Amino acid sequence: MNNLDFDPVVLTQALVRCASITPRDEGALDVVQNHLSHLGFKCTRLPFSDQNSYDVDNLFATIGSHGKHLAFAGHTDVVPPGNEDSWKYPPFSATIEGDKLYGRGSEDMKSNIACFISATHKFLSKNNTKFNGKLSFIITGDEEKLAINGTPKIMEWTKKNNIIFDQCIVGEPTSNNNIGDKIKIGRRGSVSFFLVVKGVQGHTANAHRAENAAHYLTKLLNNIISKPLDKGNNNFLPTSVQIATIDIGNPAMNVIPEIAKATVNIRFNDIHTSQSLTEWMQNHINDIFNKNNKASCTFTFDANAESFINKQGELTNLMTKSIAEVTGQNITPEFATDGGTSDARFIKDYCEVAELGIRNQTLHKVDEFVYLKDIEELHNIYFKIIENFFSKN
Repeated sequence: MNNLDFDPVVLTQALVRCASITPRDEGALDVVQNHLSHLGFKCTRLPFSDQNSYDVDNLFATIGSHGKHLAFAGHTDVVPPGNEDSWKYPPFSATIEGDKLYGRGSEDMKSNIACFISATHKFLSKNNTKFNGKLSFIITGDEEKLAINGTPKIMEWTKKNNIIFDQCIVGEPTSNNNIGDKIKIGRRGSVSFFLVVKGVQGHTANAHRAENAAHYLTKLLNNIISKPLDKGNNNFLPTSVQIATIDIGNPAMNVIPEIAKATVNIRFNDIHTSQSLTEWMQNHINDIFNKNNKASCTFTFDANAESFINKQGELTNLMTKSIAEVTGQNITPEFATDGGTSDARFIKDYCEVAELGIRNQTLHKVDEFVYLKDIEELHNIYFKIIENFFSKN
């Protein structure tokens, strides 16, 4: 235990070497817990089960007993590496070459977790435990997939145990060109529609006796992408409608297909809700299929996130001040809402939350990597945020 290394690069390597593809943990939470326990944190493992999801292990760690409460939230799970032969180095080797550290999860988001643990170590080494506040880690193993047995249930657990947070930083990779130049203060919503068109099967030479499901599906898809839903606004990009899959599964070239399926994913801003978009989809279906009783379309949907935005406030001001002190550049970061979803959508209902992390450049890609100098820079910014946060107490 005394041989633990709190260097953020070494700690990033230790985490990346755990092949924690959702929902497998492979020791990643143990790495986090061992380091935090060594610092005096009270660590609680929170395994959750649900009939609608796989089992997931999570970790809540806290230190301090009174005063303002700052939390850091992150996830140790990663997406699959894909074809490992396409990688320059094995995806879980955490190989360093030159100024880069390679590995699945290095950017998203194990380096960010390592940096905050390292910054916490530096802060506690300087202040011991007498910092007049509370500092906690909210770490899940279920962010990249269903996110049912992860952060939402951790937050419910904290509420039942009367744990109240003032602010929370989510360590997603948000930076653009330089560390700290972009902070996420909200996210777009996400809803997926799973369309099934049923026609009448027949011979391609006897089209008059059949109804081609593929024709109806392509007409529907063309209609829903023919006109932008909106132009966006001051806080959000325009809503994006993307056709993710088209599946007909017809093995014969002379058979008119009876069934055609498609998946449509919509990333939407605060002009819409998942409910309004479900009605929008139904209206498009009605426009086509109410005119023909021989073909029909049904759908199911998965609305896993609504759009949200947090007003700039005490936390973003603190982050901006700390970034300027570390970088020496008095430049206000960009406050953005772009990208995919994050667990900030679950935390926003409990406290002020914002996202700040490493540069967003290779997450989910083959040869995912982080620059060593960026790890050091983020560690320094996190340390300054912690120091400035508790200096007010």
